[in-house]
Amino acid sequence: MSSTEYRADRRDVAFILNEVMNVQALCQLPAFSEFDQETFNLIIEEASNFGEKVAAPLNEIGDRQGCRFQEGSIQMPDGFKEAWKQMGEGAWIGLNMPADAGGQGLPELVSIAANEVIYAANQSFFLISFLTTGAAHLIQTFGNEEQKSLFCEKMYSGEWTGTMCLTEPHAGTAVGDVVTTAEKKDNHYLIKGSKQFITCGDHDLTDNIIHLVLARAEGASPGPKGISLFIVPKIRLDGTPNDVTLVNIEHKMGINASPTALLSFGDQNQCHGYLLQAEHQGMAQMFQMMNESRLLVGLQGLAASAAAYQYALSYANERTQGIAIKHGKNQNAPRSLIVEHPDVRRMLMNMKATTEGLRGLVYACGYFTDMSSHGPEKTRAHYKNLLDLYIPIAKAFGTDQGFETACTGIQVLGGVGYTNDFPLEQNARDVKIGSIYEGTNGIQALDLVSRKFTMKDGELLDSLKEDLQFFEQTNQEVPEEIRGLIEEWQEYYELMFELIQEMKGVLHSGDSEGYVLYANNMLALMGDVLCAFHLLKQAAVAQKKFSELEEKAESVDVLLNENPDAVFLWNKVRTAEHYVYNLLPRTLAHSRTIKNKNRAPLESRLTQLF
Repeated sequence: MSSTEYRADRRDVAFILNEVMNVQALCQLPAFSEFDQETFNLIIEEASNFGEKVAAPLNEIGDRQGCRFQEGSIQMPDGFKEAWKQMGEGAWIGLNMPADAGGQGLPELVSIAANEVIYAANQSFFLISFLTTGAAHLIQTFGNEEQKSLFCEKMYSGEWTGTMCLTEPHAGTAVGDVVTTAEKKDNHYLIKGSKQFITCGDHDLTDNIIHLVLARAEGASPGPKGISLFIVPKIRLDGTPNDVTLVNIEHKMGINASPTALLSFGDQNQCHGYLLQAEHQGMAQMFQMMNESRLLVGLQGLAASAAAYQYALSYANERTQGIAIKHGKNQNAPRSLIVEHPDVRRMLMNMKATTEGLRGLVYACGYFTDMSSHGPEKTRAHYKNLLDLYIPIAKAFGTDQGFETACTGIQVLGGVGYTNDFPLEQNARDVKIGSIYEGTNGIQALDLVSRKFTMKDGELLDSLKEDLQFFEQTNQEVPEEIRGLIEEWQEYYELMFELIQEMKGVLHSGDSEGYVLYANNMLALMGDVLCAFHLLKQAAVAQKKFSELEEKAESVDVLLNENPDAVFLWNKVRTAEHYVYNLLPRTLAHSRTIKNKNRAPLESRLTQLF
């Protein structure tokens, strides 16, 4: 396998879906009764093929060519239009959306796995699908029957694409400060204002782009409660332009093949918008898409991490350099592959453990989504609690760790990793936006401690505690070989809940600033504890299966030399071991920071230097 050629990790994806998460059990739910495990496996295989053969070959092309702003419109890089047509024809858009609206009706868990392997192949390309699905789902959920019939199927089929137009130049993340206006006229509204940082805001992939625009109707109150949401096509349904002007595109650090636009609406006072459901409901409607989007941004972190690990591992098994330490000072010893050097192995194990931990974390969100919407009525609230708590962690921890893993991949390659001859440097540039998308990671941490910890009188945390007692509830089934790892992890799990209570004490004392000051540390700590938890669940399954193979083998060495599946299972346990003993201890630094309650950032006079 080439270190510049993307390959999906089919074995690990299949292992987590089928052997750890028992995805076939979802077929017992009425919503998914038409599916079976064979269909799910086929979908993942075909998604992997699409990622490898269609999306991945365009990754470097898109980065080098970028999006070209010509005469008021955007020309996409070579090959993107043809690939987008294949994306629609292959029904890869809206995999988890209802079939009667034009989607495939798949479980969210399967959709996430399929999306991961495409996302990892080409981050810029997948963003088009990401935004289109989210915009169509909002119309599907809140639109009237006419709106749904006019827009949803064309968007899920890829005939049209969609965007979300939230941010304005003066407001940034403060969406409640938008000043774009909507004036009622006949059966529509006249939209007037500008929106910045609009992903896929303009392109030549399709004949129409359906913008969902936040604006204020006449007489609306200030702040978030006065915002409404409007469908604003680039081209009206009668074929005439809708007074939506592309002002410029951003020149960015990465995702160069994703057009990030500055759009102006209503320069000629002729921009028609169509209200979704009712006035002043815009923010509530947006929260639906924001949760979905935050999960998909977290998936971006996982996808980038997976790609980086694959590229770095391949290179480390190709590149010969130096003499392995095990040969001492013997200059006649053969030159070694760099995968033999301990520090390179440490970095690769960091990357592997992070990737597979994030895969468990993000896939769990997919499972929680399915069970909270379609599972037995009595357990839906429990899974909804888990989903709400996991989302900010998956988004923020996922993208922070995805970027960190991408940077580690560059380090594995050394000097060539910093060049554009290898895909690692692009991977790092592309994923960095994830920590800013859909509310910066600091905002996710605020959401975690300010909302999720306290909502429903702490019920979300109660659901988490119940879920993390998995090993206690199934203790008799836990292989003896990994019980020590679980006991080690449980100390961190108990520390996490201790720190949550300590933080709540700060809040109850009336120090709201002090309470949120180290929210980011809390989120990172929880991310590590949860990733370790999911790796241990994977290790428990792997160890049991490995032991069954070992019983029939001549020896462990012979088994590992002759059976690739045994190697996979053996490495699964080593990966959990590495995370617990080498990555999880960094939570102790976050713990100490939280316990210190130091207020220096609040008390410093942070003014301009000159």
